[in-house]
Amino acid sequence: MTRKAQFFIGVTIAAGGGLIASCIATGAFGISDAYIAYCLIAWFASTLKVRLPGMTGTMAANFPFVLVSVAVFSLSETVLLATVACAIQCFVKARHRPRLVQVAFNVATWAISSGASYRISHWLARDKDGMLIVLLPVAACLFFVTNTLLVSGVLSLVEKKPLLQAWHHCYLWVFPFYLVGSAIAGLVVETGRTQGWRMSLFILPLLYMVYLFYRTCVTRFSAETAATPPA
Repeated sequence: MTRKAQFFIGVTIAAGGGLIASCIATGAFGISDAYIAYCLIAWFASTLKVRLPGMTGTMAANFPFVLVSVAVFSLSETVLLATVACAIQCFVKARHRPRLVQVAFNVATWAISSGASYRISHWLARDKDGMLIVLLPVAACLFFVTNTLLVSGVLSLVEKKPLLQAWHHCYLWVFPFYLVGSAIAGLVVETGRTQGWRMSLFILPLLYMVYLFYRTCVTRFSAETAATPPA
């Protein structure tokens, strides 16, 4: 691993760790039944993983709940939900035992991505109750761009390939799921506000169906790619 890659990883871990420590120190955790329920579901969704072709990482069905937390809960609660979900994703059903530095980097990227998407989307929307149509799309785009650029940045430095090339490969597989996930998050938040958070849980089977469909598409693509002889 190059020194540039080590420096990039170290700075990312330090920034993410600092944000997590700051959120814990503030103690802004209004633990409610709704928050506990969404956390448990998000952490379970972290085990529903899809292995991306040509990459060592995975994608899980936990992203929509980060958006739900951005819209409904505090910054500290959002970062906590996101980082624990990422840690679970790293360890559960892993083909190989992940290295500590890998877990730390991944958790840091989720902390930074969730924190940035929360701060900027709320600043732009100003009134999260009246501007949900602005808040969620902005948060989804910010989380997507921040997370994928951080991951692509380290891949670019480690594999010595152009950043845009590494980012394009990551973007190709992740972006469609982010789009659908943000729409589902919008349904969950709006249903929770109008019918109560318990009613919003009935939307969750839709997320599972999207996960199954996406996993099938990726599996089929991987099989077809493996069966196609090189030119």
